[in-house]
This record gives sequence, structure tokens and C-alpha cells, in this order.
Amino acid sequence: MTTRTPTAAQRPGESRPASTALRRSGRPRTPGSESDACQEPRRDDHRASWNGSQDLVSTRTSSASVHDQALEATEYDQWFDRAWGKYSFGIELGSVLGAVGLLSHEMSVLDAGCGTGRFTAELEARGASVVGLDLDRQMLDIAVTRTEGHVVVGDARRIPFADGAFDCVVAVTLCEFAGRPDEVFAELARVTRLGGLVVVGALNPRSSWGLRKRRQLRRPPWTGARFLAPSTLVALGRQFGHVSISGSLYAPGPIVGLRILGPLLERVGRVAPRFAAFQLLTIERSEP
Repeated sequence: MTTRTPTAAQRPGESRPASTALRRSGRPRTPGSESDACQEPRRDDHRASWNGSQDLVSTRTSSASVHDQALEATEYDQWFDRAWGKYSFGIELGSVLGAVGLLSHEMSVLDAGCGTGRFTAELEARGASVVGLDLDRQMLDIAVTRTEGHVVVGDARRIPFADGAFDCVVAVTLCEFAGRPDEVFAELARVTRLGGLVVVGALNPRSSWGLRKRRQLRRPPWTGARFLAPSTLVALGRQFGHVSISGSLYAPGPIVGLRILGPLLERVGRVAPRFAAFQLLTIERSEP
């Protein structure tokens, strides 16, 4: 997927801009190449490229395209500072933190599809040693401004880390845009140690948010998304360990009185989690 998110998808009051550059899939590694092993990042740059022999990142063809993509990354990031962006991010963050549990400096966490590093920074602020992974360099240019750890240029379908490298792997709204969610799930599980956690957040078009935005979801860049039903998430995750699924974010969008109605909707919505806009799957890693 190589097209950029249109500005129309990022208007205030609209649903989250889905940066297609953020979710691109890169060139697969050559089997048996040195990229199959975990390598140390360059210490002179938080934004590390973990594979010198094969470029996992799309080549930038002109300074104009780099500029455009930088503007896209900035606009994407600024969406989270708007009223609906702040609200929905807060709900999603609470769900993710509830799933990962207590964090410490001894815990290693991978934020796969980290984008501009907002989840990365929040996980890091709670004590974990976090690495962010994304294909989009412009997104990572923003991520390095809010995280102390390393961010890595890499493909979620070919994660450049060793088996069992992390205690916990988090992937929020990544699988919908990765092309092959089964490949992504396999990689997320592979780099998570046995007994560790894989936490996958996914958007639900059958929620009140999805129904309100159903016309928008039929237009680019959303036409390239493959939304995963709760049952599909469970089926994908079950082969890698014990799974549980929960839902949150029941408000349909930036409605009037969101600060008051939002918490009420969250409490009421728990009786029907399948209609939540944010589905969260947790996998406790075990042998297949």
C-alpha cells in the first residue's frame, strides 16, 4: 500500500486518519540472511535501521515526496490533540495498560506499528524498556522526540528481532492495514517469549462509531483496510496461546457532551463488548 492518506480523512470531527504510509509492508527478508538475527541498534541515532543489507523501507523518490510525507505524519499526529482524538486515545490507552498490567524496567516491550510514538511513550513512562517499530521514517522522526528508547525502521510482517526477544508486544490498529494479518500475528507471537503477552488493538466497523462512519469507511484510504471481526481476532490469536478479548470506546464520535456522556457509554457498553469501536485481544504466549 503506497498511497498517502487524503487530507479529507483528517478533518476535525472525522474519525482517526489512517496513515497508509504508516501501515505499508516492506520487502521480505531473504531466508537465512543476517536480518533473521537480532542486531544491536546504532547508538548515535534513536531511529535505527536494523538491516544494512536489505532496505525494508520504500525509497523516497524526491525531496517533494519526503516533504509531503512529513506533513502527513505531522497532521496525523496532530489529530490526537483534538477533542475526539484525545478522548479515543485515552480510552484505548486505558484498555492497553489494563491488558499489559504492571510494567517495570526489567520488562522489554515492542510497540509494533508505533507511528508517531504516542503509545510507545506512555508505555515507557510507566517503566518499561520499549522499542518502537514502524516502516514510515517521517512518523519515526516524530516518535524520537517523545521517547527515550530506540525506534526501529522495520516491517511488522518480517520483524527484525530474534525469537522471544520481548516480554510483551503491543500492536494497536496495525493488522487492519498490514495486508496479511495472519503473517503479522505469527511475527508478533514469534518475537514474544513464552509466558509473555501479545496485545492487539483493532477497530470495529460494526460499532456505533463504524456505523456512523460507514460511508467514509468505503472510501480511500479505508478501502484498503481489512477490518477483523472479534471472532477472527480470536481465531488468529488462539494458535499462539490462551486468548481473551474485550471492548471499549462506545461513543460514536465527537458528540456534544462527550466528557459527561462518554464515561456513561463506557459503563453501559460493557454489556455488549462486541459493539465497541476498539477491540483488544490479549494472547498469553504458550507452545502451539
